[in-house]
Amino acid sequence: MIYLHKILPFFVSPLGIVFFLLICFLFNRRKFFVFLSLIILIVSTNPMVGNYLMKRLEHPYQPTPISSIKENDAIMVLGGMINKVGSANNTAYEFFDSDRFFAGIDLITNSKASKLIFAGSQLPWTINWEPEGNILKSKAVSLGVSGVILVTEKVKNTYEESLALTKIIPINSSITLVTSAYHMQRSKYLFEKQGFKVTPYPVDFKSSDEKLSIISFLPDVNALTKSSLFIRENLGRLYYKLFL
Repeated sequence: MIYLHKILPFFVSPLGIVFFLLICFLFNRRKFFVFLSLIILIVSTNPMVGNYLMKRLEHPYQPTPISSIKENDAIMVLGGMINKVGSANNTAYEFFDSDRFFAGIDLITNSKASKLIFAGSQLPWTINWEPEGNILKSKAVSLGVSGVILVTEKVKNTYEESLALTKIIPINSSITLVTSAYHMQRSKYLFEKQGFKVTPYPVDFKSSDEKLSIISFLPDVNALTKSSLFIRENLGRLYYKLFL
């Protein structure tokens, strides 16, 4: 099932649609398919479009001062920030997006909960990796973080993260949920469905308020990533609304 969740969004992503249209062109030879592919690429790689779509995903969340966060029973940090690098004989784990981790550290350091919980993320294709939560716990300990630091069982997606938390703390517990702003709406929904009282703490904002310049009109791969992320995240929201 996890493979389907990861693969299916590709077919409705900008690149997936372009791929389909080019296949149609090979069989039909109508230039319309090439023209439409070009239009989709131009739109989906435009930085202004990508930024607008991310703002839509992140709405209504804004950067939140720690001082405004009330004390809850636990801090739950969702996974998806570690990459394994190096060769078979010389490997290391590195952050590719550390905002969630350090937000969790800041929250517990400021006494916003007595427990810091990391998701034990491990996907089928990273089965030879250490579960992410174990790596993050070790890193937190090495930074001198005090308090109770826990790791969930192995999980593959946000729904499993929410379910795993029910095995660690009581279902009616209050939690501060830490995840990327674009991912917060879906995450908050899933954890509340499990019975938790959720205080959102969004981080890792992808949108910006940069002024328009010539760069704003040049195709950019980051804009394509944002356009694809917009589609994938909305598909995830729709899926859980319909089937959970």
